[in-house]
Amino acid sequence: MRIEPRLRGLPHARRYFDRWLAGFCALSVALCLFTGCPGTLDDKESFLRYPNGLAGAGGGAGVPVTASGGGPADCGDVVARVLTPNCGGSGCHGDVAPQQDLDLVSPGVASRVVGVSGKICTSVLADPMNPESSLIYQKLATNPACGAQMPLARPPLSTADAACLLAWIAAQ
Repeated sequence: MRIEPRLRGLPHARRYFDRWLAGFCALSVALCLFTGCPGTLDDKESFLRYPNGLAGAGGGAGVPVTASGGGPADCGDVVARVLTPNCGGSGCHGDVAPQQDLDLVSPGVASRVVGVSGKICTSVLADPMNPESSLIYQKLATNPACGAQMPLARPPLSTADAACLLAWIAAQ
């Protein structure tokens, strides 16, 4: 497509067109340089162990009703693999000034959540006898009965990670 013939006789239009074209080319080159490569997996087996490759990356669309699809043997250390990066890593429920005084990162998480009621949402945080009713699990739903969906302002947990959290609660 040649635009130049239309610009003949309009020197100022040609100058603006040349500047626009130079800017467009510079932006195109910058975008190509900043896209980068996706990188590599350090532990491919760990990645493949979870459905759709969502090993702790979040991005799942829902919360399972039962723990099927991710038992304790498949989940590893749920606190380190699920709670720390998704709940504590965002600065919300870490060990320094945690929201609602709920530290989900420091050692002894189970002692701080099993049989303990929440601060604002007064349901039991983790109830091993009825894990589906546990507040920590209920807060993963799209529209929880109390408060906002967790993790707040981040992608929801994957179905596999939610199932692992449910299995972890049941095992306490």
